[in-house]
Amino acid sequence: MNDNKVGFLDILILLAKGKKFIFFFTLIACIIAVAYALLATERWMSETTVTPIASQGAMSMASGLLDGLGLGFGSNVNLRALNLKNSAVLKSRTVTENTVRKFDLVNYFNIAEPDTIKAMEIAISRFHNELLDILLNVETNFMTIRITTRDRLFSQQIAQHLLDTLVEYTQDNANSVGRQKRELLERRVNQITKEMLELLDVLKHYQITHNIVEIERQALALITNHSRILEELFLLDLELNLIEQTLPNSPSLAGMQARRVAIVETLRGFEHANNDTPFMLPLRDANVHSFTIQEKVFNLEIYKKILETLHPQLELARLEEIDNLDRVEIIDLPNLAGQRAFPRRALICVLTFLVSFLFSSGCVLMVNLVSDEDKLKLRELWKSLFR
Repeated sequence: MNDNKVGFLDILILLAKGKKFIFFFTLIACIIAVAYALLATERWMSETTVTPIASQGAMSMASGLLDGLGLGFGSNVNLRALNLKNSAVLKSRTVTENTVRKFDLVNYFNIAEPDTIKAMEIAISRFHNELLDILLNVETNFMTIRITTRDRLFSQQIAQHLLDTLVEYTQDNANSVGRQKRELLERRVNQITKEMLELLDVLKHYQITHNIVEIERQALALITNHSRILEELFLLDLELNLIEQTLPNSPSLAGMQARRVAIVETLRGFEHANNDTPFMLPLRDANVHSFTIQEKVFNLEIYKKILETLHPQLELARLEEIDNLDRVEIIDLPNLAGQRAFPRRALICVLTFLVSFLFSSGCVLMVNLVSDEDKLKLRELWKSLFR
């Protein structure tokens, strides 16, 4: 140590003189580290990774133009904003409270607070500080959700719950124009369908009440038969007039008159209701039934045309809604941890050894290299601190 210069060999000599202190200090520190590593509560981590998928409707014209020019940072900014929004959703009070209640985290944290509101506040704070960790990768726009608990299966269950919550949120909370249009069209289609079914019931009841099977064919058959019977009555009247003028005492005259009475009764049956033939409509009401049926059928055709117009628009609105949804793509599902997240026993022991060795070596060097005057000052400082 000539000229107050300390060389490398001088340092080795000083360390060799203090080898006992270095050895025992490092040994004790390592024993404490090993004991802590063995006795510390094990923690297991489960993580899931997702990435947002931005809707085409959410992309602005400016960002689309920049993408086309090769300067497309607009889409990345949008994805980062979606990641931040999704992260805020998972950290929101509503989601956190639901998670605390579902997994009974108040008992998990051993919170003995009798006030349930205060206990919930403590559980929420500890959940964010101890269990939940959300990592956002700016380059890849990946979001990793990490859950660390004392049980590997419990960690996986909470991570899966948060993932399901995020997926459900992105599907059910899309406030888009497409969704509003789809809901409006669905309400209109349901309303038209309901009115159409009610009109069909009215038409069915009307047909059953008036014994109408098919109004056009029934009316055509009624008119045809009525015309045929009228023609028969006309010919019979001609024949009766001829016989009455030429052969008034003819024995066939009474039979022809009885036949004429029967034909007249038949005509009256066509013109009025006939209980013996319920599906033969009264001729006098044929027009009324025909107009009523035609009016209802016409209204049904209008409803049908409206539905034919609305259904394609409804399908387009559904496609537009899907296109405008901000969704998440699942990169990794929550895993069942195969290795402890804490404590890292080997790492703790190695770091403890290095730190304790360097610290003890530094103490030895400081004791031997510091002057007597500085040692006195250090003693005074020590006494002042702990007096």
